[in-house]
Amino acid sequence: MKLKFFGYLLIIISITSMLFTGCLTTQYKEYRFKVKKDGSGEGTIKFVNLISQKDDGKDVSFKDYGELVTDYLEGNRFESDNPYFTVTDKKLYEEEGMLVGEVAFKFSSIDSIGFFRDKDCDCSPFIYYLGTMSETFIETNGTYLGGGTKDFPAISWTKKSNEFYFRTAVQQELDETVSLLPLYKTWKDTKK
Repeated sequence: MKLKFFGYLLIIISITSMLFTGCLTTQYKEYRFKVKKDGSGEGTIKFVNLISQKDDGKDVSFKDYGELVTDYLEGNRFESDNPYFTVTDKKLYEEEGMLVGEVAFKFSSIDSIGFFRDKDCDCSPFIYYLGTMSETFIETNGTYLGGGTKDFPAISWTKKSNEFYFRTAVQQELDETVSLLPLYKTWKDTKK
């Protein structure tokens, strides 16, 4: 009897946790990398318009904002998800009426963070493959190789490039989302 009750309890807990899971996301991401001659460098990822996706029409932004602060800003979730970055700064701020998150980091080698280049030839361009990302390309200071009749989601930069930038869209449909900016303002006021 106790085992059966425990089984039902686990099912109820599982269903409840699925019902109240939101989705912390961002509308856009901006990636910037500066590379030294030895291949090491620094960069930033800017999360523009941090938002909470509604769960079956329910506003779960409070939970998602808590996750943002606890797991990402004060915790090490970003570091765990990106082991080749050494994080030097993390911050939240308001910009143009949106909540923005920004992570600054260093890296020991450009190829360890997703860039490709023929190591045997300095004549080779730098390539970044976007195909593994669930993001839509918007712009770059390089050359986007996708689009048109060919669909190769990659960006190319000349062999002499040492600054790399690209912007992507993560969440384009905003109807079922809630801005996290009001919660940030409240949180910021309580930190004073």
